Amino acid sequence: MNRKAVRILLSCLILLLTCLHNVKAQNQAIMETFFEVITHGIKVQVNATSEAQPISSISAILSLTSEITKVYVKTLNFTVYGFENGTIKVKIYSNSTGNFELNKAEQHIFQHQIFIPERVYGILYAEIDLDYDATVKDELGGVHSYPFQDKLGFTMTRVQNTYLTTIEEQLTDLLNLLNQLNQTFQTCFGRNLTLDDLLSLNQTYWQLKHQYEDLIKVKDELNNTRATVAVLSVTTVVFLATTAYLIFRKPKEYW
Repeated sequence: MNRKAVRILLSCLILLLTCLHNVKAQNQAIMETFFEVITHGIKVQVNATSEAQPISSISAILSLTSEITKVYVKTLNFTVYGFENGTIKVKIYSNSTGNFELNKAEQHIFQHQIFIPERVYGILYAEIDLDYDATVKDELGGVHSYPFQDKLGFTMTRVQNTYLTTIEEQLTDLLNLLNQLNQTFQTCFGRNLTLDDLLSLNQTYWQLKHQYEDLIKVKDELNNTRATVAVLSVTTVVFLATTAYLIFRKPKEYW
């Protein structure tokens, strides 16, 4: 294979990996419109990540559009709640802004990044608190301003119960293991594995495990004893050799 063919092959491989990465990123960032309403001259819309998992972040886009002459927003609060263990309502995000004006058909967009804590799953619940003045013109050209306060609530992103999924996978693995054990038992003993047999096997397993651990301890003690004996043996040999040398060494003669 020449260099040109290798370059073409590598280019195709890189392109394929890039496409797969983009598809995965797009699937992870699927947005859904969870709320859209027109209330007292202002249109409110919320798009957010469709599905998520605990310990991850989602995106939420809140947009306000004026349907009348002018809207002056005093305060805008966006709060998101999750449900710990699927039941206990907890606040996971809150953001406040205000003091801005919208002319007719003008739109303001607010982007939010929301972190989903551990053990929060189920459906997220959001609330929007609006305090604003709506200004309209009548048929004679007169301008009138009306104050409004709205509290809007809605459900949004679905958070997967990964803990239940993990338990289901573990249960499936356990059932598969039990089926394999039953097949082995049937092959060896010609009958199906009963609950009593399973309890007996479990008890035997733990007895053998404890015996194995005891043997390991005995082995470690023997290894330590052998090491000590070896050190003492070497020390004894050195001592005897030194003693013999000192005894049998020929004394020096002095004239």
